Amino acid sequence: MFRVVDQALLDELLAQAHQSPRKRSHLAFHADFEAPVQRMVIGLAAGTYVRPHMHPQTNKWEMLFLVRGSVLLLMFDPQGVVTERIIFSANNQTCGIEMAPGTWHTILPLEGDAAILEVKQGPYDPADVTAFADWAPAEQDAESDDFLRWAELAQVGDKYSAS
Repeated sequence: MFRVVDQALLDELLAQAHQSPRKRSHLAFHADFEAPVQRMVIGLAAGTYVRPHMHPQTNKWEMLFLVRGSVLLLMFDPQGVVTERIIFSANNQTCGIEMAPGTWHTILPLEGDAAILEVKQGPYDPADVTAFADWAPAEQDAESDDFLRWAELAQVGDKYSAS
């Protein structure tokens, strides 16, 4: 068996993202949460906010590849200072990354919608997967729009402070 990721699938995924309150949608390729490797294509509609987070388990590496559009990946130290700013785009030499466990990060689409392939170590346990940054707003917080505007311009060494 095989699954094809083509433009029609990405169009459908992004249409679903636009209908979602979180402005994201995903298509999982792994059979279930117990799979040893979790693989999914994620549609990121413009304006989605992925709260900075990390995966604290020592075996939870994460790999991201650009599939469509362009995205900005910010990595942070535990206090919320930007340590890396990486743009993935067709015009850039970077199209993917593997992050070590415990890496604080967020990702946002640039210049419209985007899609990424995410691969990470399983199994997935919703109760013990992600630690969210207390120095960044929660997903549904009104301040998340301010964070997104800040993130687009943030440079290495910057730290977000609520307005």
